[in-house]
Amino acid sequence: MKLPRVLIVEDEHALALALAAAVRQSGVESDLAPTATRARSQLESGTSYEAMILDIGLPDQNGLEFLESLPAEQRPPTIVITAHGEIQNTIAARKLGVVDFLPKPLDFDEFQDVLARITTPRRQKSVPDPPAPETVAFVGAALSMRPVFQQIAHCCASDDPVLVRGATGTGKSHAASLIQGNSIRNGPSETLVIGPTTSSEELNSALQRAAGGVVILEEIASLNPEGQAELVSQIEAGTTGNFPRLIATTRDDLRDLVEAEAFRSDLFYRLQVLELRLPPLSARMEDLPALVSYFIGQLVPDRNLSISETALGRLMSHDWPGNLRELHNSIAFALTVNSGATAIEDADLPEYLRKDPREIDEKVPALLVQALDSWLDARLQEEGETIYRDLAENLEATLIRRLLKRYDGKLARMASALHANRTTLRRRLQNS
Repeated sequence: MKLPRVLIVEDEHALALALAAAVRQSGVESDLAPTATRARSQLESGTSYEAMILDIGLPDQNGLEFLESLPAEQRPPTIVITAHGEIQNTIAARKLGVVDFLPKPLDFDEFQDVLARITTPRRQKSVPDPPAPETVAFVGAALSMRPVFQQIAHCCASDDPVLVRGATGTGKSHAASLIQGNSIRNGPSETLVIGPTTSSEELNSALQRAAGGVVILEEIASLNPEGQAELVSQIEAGTTGNFPRLIATTRDDLRDLVEAEAFRSDLFYRLQVLELRLPPLSARMEDLPALVSYFIGQLVPDRNLSISETALGRLMSHDWPGNLRELHNSIAFALTVNSGATAIEDADLPEYLRKDPREIDEKVPALLVQALDSWLDARLQEEGETIYRDLAENLEATLIRRLLKRYDGKLARMASALHANRTTLRRRLQNS
């Protein structure tokens, strides 16, 4: 049975892959186009697209200008995403018949809801396609991940060695696999998990099998001195066209190990031509709801399962020292305990999460509380006697502006719908 297909027009490669993963979870296929020119070519190819996901900030043309230039028969239902959610863009998008206008960082739950309204997913496949594991580290669009997307793009476009750094469970192996899979090398690939007992023979065998391709060396800091010396020797003797590209991962700071004379400096500088640093989950908590949805879809693809606000609040209040791996294991545990219910509840979570001493505010969504905490931390660094008044006024004005977008910029309509005083709302906006 032929699946519906959408066109993803997004120049940030890692974000495009995350969007493709979210689309795939909805039972929909996708094609990627990094530029307006490529998107136009795809639309003119005769492929039938049920929808288009369009970024405004394309490298060769403004996304809305591109959409406006398309003939009506080539313009599928469109979801616009952008890092700049100005009201002018929203209005322009609506005039062009855009189905929805979603700001970055993208709320993937909202995105999938919008996608479901304009496509016709067919889940009756005899064998569902497994989700691509290398995309999990890049589900979501937290501010802390934007430099990561840029670094991944540089790594994919280069042939130089890459050092992938991050704490345990942050997705280093996924990142390395993503770079490996999109490398300009077309040769074979190998992955060697390094340990203190890894021999020179094992190292050489992996390098030989991947000649002309890519080798991932996981946890390179564990390589013993003999192995380090052998790898330096192999790199120095290797030829440009045949010696494999090296992608090394590490949870340790190799600079510290070099200073402590526990890692060879000449090997470090050969591996660290390009560097990719993955933030801990605690630094990208706004992505947690999307990651939870991803893991649920990955672990139980045939169930329409959500998570309650209380359970999500528990997850949002945890520090996640084990990062993505710990979150995955927690969701797997909850799914085992959850027996046929439509949502993961607080009682389904591991006991240590349910015993978290921090209070859960059940009246305010956990994600909003987390975002508010981050905003307050930044603002409270400013000093002044009017700090509380300024914070309250700015927060209220921001809330009004965000609500105004939902009512197409019509203040009178918004005031009537929310039973609020229009004059008061206008004054709050003018004074902000």
